[in-house]
Amino acid sequence: MRSPRPWLAALAAAPLLLLAGCATEGGDGDAASQSDDAAVTSAVADGDLAELAVDTEGDAPQITWNDEPFAEGDLPFRVSETQSQDVAAGDGDEVAQGHEVQARYLAVNGTTGEQLLSTYEADETVTLDLSNENLFPAFLETLPGRSAGDTLLLAIPAADAFGAAGNPQLGVGADDTLVFYMEVVSSREPLTSATGEAVEPEEGLPEVEADGASAAQITVPDGTEEPTELVSQVLVRGEGAEVQAGQTVKVHYTGVKFSDGEGFDNSYDRGEPAEFPIGVGRVIPGWDEGLVGQTVGSRVLLVIPAAQAYGEAPADTDGATAPPAHELAGETLVFVVDILGAY
Repeated sequence: MRSPRPWLAALAAAPLLLLAGCATEGGDGDAASQSDDAAVTSAVADGDLAELAVDTEGDAPQITWNDEPFAEGDLPFRVSETQSQDVAAGDGDEVAQGHEVQARYLAVNGTTGEQLLSTYEADETVTLDLSNENLFPAFLETLPGRSAGDTLLLAIPAADAFGAAGNPQLGVGADDTLVFYMEVVSSREPLTSATGEAVEPEEGLPEVEADGASAAQITVPDGTEEPTELVSQVLVRGEGAEVQAGQTVKVHYTGVKFSDGEGFDNSYDRGEPAEFPIGVGRVIPGWDEGLVGQTVGSRVLLVIPAAQAYGEAPADTDGATAPPAHELAGETLVFVVDILGAY
């Protein structure tokens, strides 16, 4: 039986701005892309990151160039290879390879001087998953070995960022250097299973045995009443931040059918957690409703009626051709979900 997934499409688990561009597939396309990147790199002048600094006196940090606002400098500012410069040293936990780093950052286009994105305006942090090879190489190479509380400047050439394609959505051209001011807020090993306070579930629900290292054992006892509305029962209450709609979540999960307890999918067999956007209609409705508002580190039992899963079974059409239905249409589904991260 094909393993259905509870989502419609998966997205990368990192802030859009910090994900490297994807090369064009195919031999000729790859060669052209590499040639374009080389041309861009060879055409730029070498800017000096030492000429830049950060003004932190105002409500939000501002990058300066020779003590003037960056946008008033002798633009464009371009580098041919990544440069980094320490601004201030912290004394917190050390960042290690594969850690999840909470960070604040300000990003500026070195060609136009325009601000691309800042987490400071909303007073928020982002999570950088250093196990994600799609992050800019500058972050994968520069952050390990630093400490929480460190602040730094980075200048990243086009070839090490979005490549020759740029990123039109963000207003980044093919030869634009990106300049970052970044603050390392905290760093930790990623969660591999739920962790927190155990919660006694309500009576009359499917029974769960889970060790967090393998697929959960889910049993639907005889006589268990099938719910008509979504059930979202916390089994372990994590101590992390609440999951917000629009974030990407990292989870391990097990799914079975309520009708017979047969398993149809789990992430453990694939050897790694699943990652997907939540609360924005990219997964079945029961996941969106049942996981938003839960806390990172939690283990959640979801019992999802068909209407909030893959839909009701097709009605009898008296011999007419019925539209194709999902193989789980009409099924109430039971999931056990460990929420390992939300970005």
